[in-house]
Amino acid sequence: MPRISAGTIFKAAIVAGLAAGLLVALFHFVITEPVIEQAIDLEAQRKAAEGMEEMEVISRPVQQAGLFLGFFVYGLIWSLLFGVVYTLAQRILPGSTPGRRGLALALVGYWCLGLAPFLKYPANPPGVGDAESITFRQTLYLAFLVISVLSGVLAVAVFHHLDRQRGPLWQRIAIPMAVLLVVVGLAGALLPPNPDAVEVPVYLLDEFRQRSLLGLTLFWILLGGGFALLISRSTVPGKDQRRAFA
Repeated sequence: MPRISAGTIFKAAIVAGLAAGLLVALFHFVITEPVIEQAIDLEAQRKAAEGMEEMEVISRPVQQAGLFLGFFVYGLIWSLLFGVVYTLAQRILPGSTPGRRGLALALVGYWCLGLAPFLKYPANPPGVGDAESITFRQTLYLAFLVISVLSGVLAVAVFHHLDRQRGPLWQRIAIPMAVLLVVVGLAGALLPPNPDAVEVPVYLLDEFRQRSLLGLTLFWILLGGGFALLISRSTVPGKDQRRAFA
């Protein structure tokens, strides 16, 4: 199996990542922003009832513009990291084609960097969270994220070992998946929960978290699917091999 050049990989990853970031920003602008507006209004009403003056540091139009800029940067960062990992691990990733290996990496990334941390520490709307506990909350999230990423690295290594041993297909799939679930499950059970009380209506909290998870899932689908499509087109037989491979 020829090794794909880093240039080809990064080009596909960056295009897919930027497109995914901008499309997810559009998704949140249309779907999630109304929920955020409700949360902001409730927070303003609560502060007014307590006699606190509401000070808008950043206007909503600026925040909404920042949404697109933020997801553009988000897509760029994750695409670069995606490209680095794919370049280094392309020979041990599961999958018989470059596109399938890209999808496999996106699936592992979605679980380790997206879904698993979200299940333990889900996103909260504006007005939830004590400013004094932010460092503690960030530390918890980062600790869980590191453990989750390490579980992904271990799972890929286990798959590679079983694949080299030509073990049964069910073992090559089931055992790495068990590693992902067990390690993350133990971390989720041992790390403490979010310490802050949630003071927004349950329906609003559920809507915000559901839409946040949809956006997160959409990003990894677009990143993985876009990368798989682009890398497959870049490595089709008959192309200039000096450009496609190293």
